[in-house]
Amino acid sequence: MDPYAEPEQTPPPRPHHGCLWGCLGALIAAVVVVVAVFGFGAWHFYTIFGTDARIQTVMETVRKNGEAAMVLGHNIKVLEVKTQTFDYATGRGGAATLVLKVAGSNGEGEVKADLDITGKAAKIKSLVLTDSEGREHYLVGAPPPNPMMQNSI
Repeated sequence: MDPYAEPEQTPPPRPHHGCLWGCLGALIAAVVVVVAVFGFGAWHFYTIFGTDARIQTVMETVRKNGEAAMVLGHNIKVLEVKTQTFDYATGRGGAATLVLKVAGSNGEGEVKADLDITGKAAKIKSLVLTDSEGREHYLVGAPPPNPMMQNSI
């Protein structure tokens, strides 16, 4: 061999799709994180409905009410908890307001419930179902007085 001969040139190494696999790996990781967050949110959402005694009390009352069955139909379910407000007085219980989006076989509506809470028991003070057309149906409690009828002697 000639010591002054040029070394044999080898072609440069071919790329191994480093960028493609890196981007694909990052995309898969992002999808896994999004699916995990969505799955945990869905699990938490349905767990609340299964264990919250206040929501169960309200929904049992709605399902047993004939007027609610006429408006919403059968198989009434909670679609969304819009608002939960709790006001507790120390040692005496408290009050809660729930606004739930519900649906049955005939359509959707919104239920607003005002509750008195003593210990773990909840008593419904008022329960108003608003149908999809905006009409209010008072399932528990009396409707507010008509302002046109006040002071009319």
